[in-house]
This record gives sequence, C-alpha cells and structure tokens, in this order.
Amino acid sequence: MIVASSAEARNAARSSVRLLRWTFHRDEETVVCELTLTPDDSAYELRVRPAWDPVGAATELFDDAVTAFQRHAAIERALMNEGWSLDRIESDRIER
Repeated sequence: MIVASSAEARNAARSSVRLLRWTFHRDEETVVCELTLTPDDSAYELRVRPAWDPVGAATELFDDAVTAFQRHAAIERALMNEGWSLDRIESDRIER
C-alpha cells in the first residue's frame, strides 16, 4: 500500500482545480457555462461558450464564489426565460 505524504497531497491538489460545467440546449443549439479558479487562485472565472461561436466565449472574473454563483444564476435565468433547458451539470478536476 502506498500512502502519499501530506505535502504530496497538497502539491497534487495545487496541480489541478475543480471545474463546474453547466450545459444548456435549445433545439440544436448548445451553451456551456464553466466556473473555476484562475490559475493563480486569485479569482473565480466564469466562462460562457456558445457552441455556434467557440471563439466568442465571454469570460468574467469575480473576487468571491458567492458573486460568481449569483452571476451564473442570472445567466441561467436569462437562458431559461429565452426557452433554453439545462441539459446537464458536471464537476471535474482539470490539470493546470
């Protein structure tokens, strides 16, 4: 049995970050919203990527998680009011 030291565990945690992803759809269109920490852990980054315009992703930065989640909720409400449906929610760890 191999047991990682606490220092090794901290280094592994720093080399990856949690990513939350919401996928919305309407007819044949898709919009993906992603929330994660910036690479230097100084802010929360909310990206909105419409599938029809992958280079047109909008990115907003927030100082705290509450404000980032409030902004995500506002985007979700706007999408739902325009006839979009929430297709799935995912949580991943991604390498930095």
